[in-house]
Amino acid sequence: MLRTVREASSRVVARVIGSRFAKPVARVALAAAGLLLLAFIGKTAVAGAMGSAPVAAVGSATAGIPAPTLASAPGVAQPPASTPAPSPAPTAAPAAEGQPASHSRATPDDPVILNTATVDDFRRLPGVGEKRATAAIAVRTRLGGRFHAIEDLLKVKGIGRTTLRRLRPLVRLDPPPAPEAGAEAPR
Repeated sequence: MLRTVREASSRVVARVIGSRFAKPVARVALAAAGLLLLAFIGKTAVAGAMGSAPVAAVGSATAGIPAPTLASAPGVAQPPASTPAPSPAPTAAPAAEGQPASHSRATPDDPVILNTATVDDFRRLPGVGEKRATAAIAVRTRLGGRFHAIEDLLKVKGIGRTTLRRLRPLVRLDPPPAPEAGAEAPR
């Protein structure tokens, strides 16, 4: 009897594996198992985070009502009373006077100067990451240390006509000339 059951199950397994639906069904089963695993991990991570630090209700402090905490809920572990408050994140130092912040986006009023730009300056342009910025500096070096026209950016891999059209108002070849010491400012 055991032998016939084993043979029958073997035939069924062979037939299922040979089916045209075997791979799609296996993929769906694997995807479902992965989603279940992620859901389980997410629940345990959330439960762990809730038990380790109290979370105040939004707006309770401004209404004069004491804010409930999740740590006071039954079944949630209480953190030790001597837990230090988290220190505030360090703030970035402001940019020097007259110097744009390297993380600010380029604007028509604060353009990127192509012939003096560093990698960080090029990265201020939309769609330009570290690789493209490095490539732009390599092209500038290959052209004799300077771009002769804004269209020279087309020689940078990844910059086409559409990108150049978007970048044109945000770049200049050279900085504007400094006003002469004796000249009067235009009105």
